[in-house]
Amino acid sequence: MRKSREETAETRKRIVASSSRAFRENGIDGTGLSELMQAAGLETQGGFYKHFASKGQLVTEAMQASLDELIAGVERRTAEAEPGAAIDVLVKGYLSKRHREQVADGCPLAALGTELRRADEETSQVATDGLKRLVRAVAKQVDAKRVDAGSRREAQKRAIGVVSAMVGGLMLSRIANDASLADAFLRETREFILQHHR
Repeated sequence: MRKSREETAETRKRIVASSSRAFRENGIDGTGLSELMQAAGLETQGGFYKHFASKGQLVTEAMQASLDELIAGVERRTAEAEPGAAIDVLVKGYLSKRHREQVADGCPLAALGTELRRADEETSQVATDGLKRLVRAVAKQVDAKRVDAGSRREAQKRAIGVVSAMVGGLMLSRIANDASLADAFLRETREFILQHHR
């Protein structure tokens, strides 16, 4: 009985993880239940309802998992950076060709931005909470040396600008089917952020 519960929990985790990648790669609306179950290594769509009440519930959990992954990556990269270089490391990593090409493993906000506008209330709340967490993580790096209340407010305002530019720059780079324009969106957005927010 215990093994069965553990296997069920592992299967559920596998479905959430593979769905998180599939949604980022193909979109929420563009990914059906049969594709999600196949991506998780399960043979039938019927098994889905043993784990989730609806596709919406899975979307919410997959969004939470991908945001947790994003924030953990941001925190890890900034913690490993040389003192004073964390914002550079973060911006250059996010606005890179590698991140642009690895949609399934990348930022869910850039991959699903327009679809999240139409998401149900629970998924919308998860996305909003993820945005707040990302802004807080960036704000720590934007003005890490000053800790008075006024500078914290200023750091948050600046972090909102940095996050907006990063997500927008990455999305536009993915949209452009002209390679030089796509690269320019990454390069110029990186330079703009680093020039104004060092």
